[in-house]
Amino acid sequence: MSNKTANFPHLFWFLDASKLDPKKDKNLIIHQVLAYGSMDDLRKLFKIYGKKTIRKEFLKPKPGLYQPNILALVKSLLGINRLAKKNYLKNIYAAPSRSVRRG
Repeated sequence: MSNKTANFPHLFWFLDASKLDPKKDKNLIIHQVLAYGSMDDLRKLFKIYGKKTIRKEFLKPKPGLYQPNILALVKSLLGINRLAKKNYLKNIYAAPSRSVRRG
């Protein structure tokens, strides 16, 4: 496992983390740590990639990954004011509203 993903093996339960490439897979690594990592994981992530790279990769959304409170925290950490939330939120939160016909 690379030294960058070695910090977060618990966040990659769905694949073989030893096969992640820190450069090729940085978008996946960054989103996974932002969405599911602890504050300690976030500190490590910022040391590894830096705020500029993290912000750039975060703005390439991974639909359905974030809960509203986590998305708000990440936006605050990265200094992002406006964002299309539906591109990030889990489907249960981002589901479109339905018009109810009565009659």
